Amino acid sequence: MKHLTGIKDIELTIADNPMCLFYIKAPDCGVCNIMLDKVEQLADSFPSLCSFYTDITEEPLIAGRFLVYSGPTVLLLMEGKEVYRGVQFIDLEELKYNINRLLEI
Repeated sequence: MKHLTGIKDIELTIADNPMCLFYIKAPDCGVCNIMLDKVEQLADSFPSLCSFYTDITEEPLIAGRFLVYSGPTVLLLMEGKEVYRGVQFIDLEELKYNINRLLEI
């Protein structure tokens, strides 16, 4: 998973890839760090999936642009549109199911 810090880099990555997994974490959040490792392992099993993460404090515009109010938040984007959102208690099986389902399209 790439670590992106700027809103321009994030927007370009989303625009350049048909499907993206975007993980947003908060600083000093134990759950965020544990879930980042688990989501990263899941993303690694899908080589065609573009995946990246950021810390919400690194770019304040992220919260407003993606309507993120707490961490961790995971967004699955297809053609630049949000198709799945997981917040706080992220169900990894549900996330995996949605990735598989969307990759089949």
